Amino acid sequence: MTAADDPLDPVYETELHLPTFALATAVYAERADGAILLLQRAEGTAMAGTYFLPGGLVDPGEHPFEAAVRELREEAGFELAGPPTMVGCYPMWVYGRDMLQLSFCGPIVGDGEVAISHEHTNHRWVLPDEYAATFTPEAIARRSGGDERIARLLGHIGADAERYLQLRSRLR
Repeated sequence: MTAADDPLDPVYETELHLPTFALATAVYAERADGAILLLQRAEGTAMAGTYFLPGGLVDPGEHPFEAAVRELREEAGFELAGPPTMVGCYPMWVYGRDMLQLSFCGPIVGDGEVAISHEHTNHRWVLPDEYAATFTPEAIARRSGGDERIARLLGHIGADAERYLQLRSRLR
């Protein structure tokens, strides 16, 4: 097969300039009582001190579903009871990079005994409605301190939390 015949890499008359995004995952880890896990980010991490879902970068060659399962295990010590369900995707800019955050959900195995990683300093279990309610426009304005980048990120996270609530209500 010649380069001109490659259906995945056709020859173009002009060079393509495509944006490059790193991929990251986040997991709505569900306890049997319906609560989800939030981890407090440690000093030296993006948004240090705030509580977010467990997650992290997708390694090169790793499938995002596998990365979600791995990150949950590494950051909190949990396994999912089955394959994760995809919730959504949103753009974010952290660590000087454009990223796409892929979010997943699923029930955890066990009773919720958390073994947090060095990337975090604390954890809490919250009901999904309580979590979603922390992303009101007023809360985002207060938490962002006027930084439009942070406000945009928190808005995306809030929209993702709403998608999770909708998906959860359909699955139950």
